Amino acid sequence: MSRPDPDATTAPDGTPAVPPATAPYAWLPSLIAAGCLVAAVVAGGHPVVGPVTAAVSAALVAGLSGWFRARHRPPSGARPSGAKSVAALAACVVAAVWVLRVAGGALEGAGFAGASSMALWPLPLVLALGLYVPLSRVRALGLVDDWLFRGTVDRRGLWLLAAIVPVSALALVLWAWTTGEDGSGFAAYRRIVADHGVVVMALGALVFSSVNAAAEECAYNGVAQRAFGLDVGRVVAVVLAAAMFGASHWYGFPNGWWGVLLAGGYGLVLSALRQVSRGLLLPWAAHVLADLTIVAVLVTLW
Repeated sequence: MSRPDPDATTAPDGTPAVPPATAPYAWLPSLIAAGCLVAAVVAGGHPVVGPVTAAVSAALVAGLSGWFRARHRPPSGARPSGAKSVAALAACVVAAVWVLRVAGGALEGAGFAGASSMALWPLPLVLALGLYVPLSRVRALGLVDDWLFRGTVDRRGLWLLAAIVPVSALALVLWAWTTGEDGSGFAAYRRIVADHGVVVMALGALVFSSVNAAAEECAYNGVAQRAFGLDVGRVVAVVLAAAMFGASHWYGFPNGWWGVLLAGGYGLVLSALRQVSRGLLLPWAAHVLADLTIVAVLVTLW
């Protein structure tokens, strides 16, 4: 989209942008919502964690809605709550995981081999965003809906993009080499090369990287960063988005504590690139190119 970024100095209609909430309690619901989204991504399919996360997220949305209506009675068209928006996305993630699991199990039972893999990443996040978009159009809920922006492509952004890709790819390759971890996904890529050739593997890697990067950028640097910017300000929103991105990689690639730190640092750079470019195009491109570089190097080295 080419609309002006609402995180900029002016709102989309050209009026001065509304400053973030300054109340001392603003950080608390934001922190709870951030935890809900991380829990939904990491363990949304767990029989206990998943439903509890969905319930807490729904309670946060309902509670904040009632509180704001009772205390402030904002005029029609007032800005939405960031914490509510992230909590709603967390509930959508849990719902998406369970919908895909149930649908996959039913199709598997009906004779469609491999259908149970429908719940594999990043499909739950893609479906969750698909659920969130129409939900955000319900004005009574007060959810962020102006988060999808292409942004600008200028020399500064391109230089950052050129620096991010090799550095992030090198860091992850070194992590994989020092830990002996190459990720089950890369073993699958090697099997595809052996069975179907390099071209099929390359196309599969391109599709996966493109969809995965789009889903994660839309969730963390789209919905979450835009939403938290309303409640706690732009700087804290960047840090929160990066922290959630890092924490969500506990079981990802990279994984564990070192993986969380590496992914968090990478997420911080992508979040900063989103602010510099005022949109998601360049962060998405950096994400895709880094993922493809990692796949190419690991498939070659391992």
